[in-house]
Amino acid sequence: MKQTYSPSMIWAASILLVWILVATALHQPIQAQQHSRDLVAFGAIKGANFSAAEAWRLVASQWLHVKPQHMLLNVLIIGGVGIAAEKRLGRAVPAIVALVGGTLGQLAAVLTEPQAFISGASQAYLALCGLAVVTDRMDRRWLAWAGLAVALALDIFVSGHGAVKAGHLTGLAVGLAAGGLLRLKR
Repeated sequence: MKQTYSPSMIWAASILLVWILVATALHQPIQAQQHSRDLVAFGAIKGANFSAAEAWRLVASQWLHVKPQHMLLNVLIIGGVGIAAEKRLGRAVPAIVALVGGTLGQLAAVLTEPQAFISGASQAYLALCGLAVVTDRMDRRWLAWAGLAVALALDIFVSGHGAVKAGHLTGLAVGLAAGGLLRLKR
């Protein structure tokens, strides 16, 4: 049987690996919450300090997380929804949509929340969820809907924003647009 790789599983596993490596570098237990200021040394972004010379942080920050629960949710959604999308759309499309949606989402967060430290893969996971809910006949679409519901509920009811974060909305919009374009193409 031919072995194939899954970009979504590699991405999900690499987020977990980065979490462990950062915790080790910070001399923290792996189950402990990490601090935003500490994550800047690894690629997180302080919105007000962002410059074009640090554009690499828009990508790198997607592998960094403050809370272990947040990191694990992102790993679950990127892995689960990503694999289902890969089965329907091939390996490249979901990875590209997630990376573009995540990067543009990080940029939107930087621009709209200059006081905040920006990290996490939620923008990428929302791009995957947007792609999945628009794509017809896809396995695990329920996981994409659940991921959307959790992210939106956390933004509106838990985070203190009272609304969907601009970065999350941008990632979701990229996924919905990509899914819509793919449906039109078929």
